Amino acid sequence: MAYGYSIDHNTLEIMRMTAVRMVKRGIRIEDIAMGMRLNRSTVFGWLQKYRQHGLKQLKSRKTTGTPAKLEQENIFQLMNILRQPATDYGFASELWTGPRVRTLIQKKFDIKMHRDYMPRFLRRLGLVRKSPERRALEQDIKKVRRWKRYELPKITRSASQSKGLILYGDESVFKLIPHVGKTWTFPDVKPIVRVSGKKGIYVAVTSAVSIKGHLLFQIAKTNFNSETLINFMKSLHKHFINRKLFFIIDGAPCHKAKVVGRFALENASWLSLHYLPGYSPELNPDEEVWNTVKIQKLNAKPIKDKKELHSAVLGSLRSIQKRPKQIKEFFNK
Repeated sequence: MAYGYSIDHNTLEIMRMTAVRMVKRGIRIEDIAMGMRLNRSTVFGWLQKYRQHGLKQLKSRKTTGTPAKLEQENIFQLMNILRQPATDYGFASELWTGPRVRTLIQKKFDIKMHRDYMPRFLRRLGLVRKSPERRALEQDIKKVRRWKRYELPKITRSASQSKGLILYGDESVFKLIPHVGKTWTFPDVKPIVRVSGKKGIYVAVTSAVSIKGHLLFQIAKTNFNSETLINFMKSLHKHFINRKLFFIIDGAPCHKAKVVGRFALENASWLSLHYLPGYSPELNPDEEVWNTVKIQKLNAKPIKDKKELHSAVLGSLRSIQKRPKQIKEFFNK
């Protein structure tokens, strides 16, 4: 059943119940099995029993031996707590670590758990270790929640009623000095990558993506300003001439300039302009375009001058443009 370790009956019951709830939330059986360090067939068998006989079939039968330190009710309470930021429970940051969970259990349930047992205990609850995504301190969480709960659904309904198209737009600068990632090498070898040392050379791009798999972009001749944004929106209109566009962008000063507002009002028949909450790039799937180009396409690429940079950026964007399935996946992230 498991990868070389035994599980007591009470913990096993909790794992069964947890697996059922995770499947109901849409988590794949393979991911549940990996997180709990179980075989896929074991988790699948639990689900079969649940579907045939209900939760009662997943409960452990009474056996002699040492009882679990945490009761099932406490386990469920703990799991709900772990979905909240650690700062809500007096810790200095939002992250949950093994020592913090151990401290919480001692304070909340007056139960001491050995520190070496914590990683195994947390895995059995279905938790996995992940690198946290960085968010700006200036971000207003309430505005983000409002955007997700009210504003975006409202835009989606309006677009559906008018048979329009939602586009997320953004801008980025590609510098001659590229992003350099990691490489596999031997311990005694010092990896070296040759890149240009020229500073101040860049290519500026404005783009937009849709959940339908569209990617449109425009390489700017100057720095980003209100004029480049308006010109880009005009190009979007020419491309989708018979559709109303719901264009979502961030609140950069040039995006909220009066001239942009007037343009949106004057062209309200085909354009509906909306702004994301401040400091919230994670809400914009167009950011994934830049990540893909900089980290995957142009990573450590030896580019000598602006002409080569322009050609490399153009080729990278066109290659993504031909992969609508990949663009759709940007929205899942």
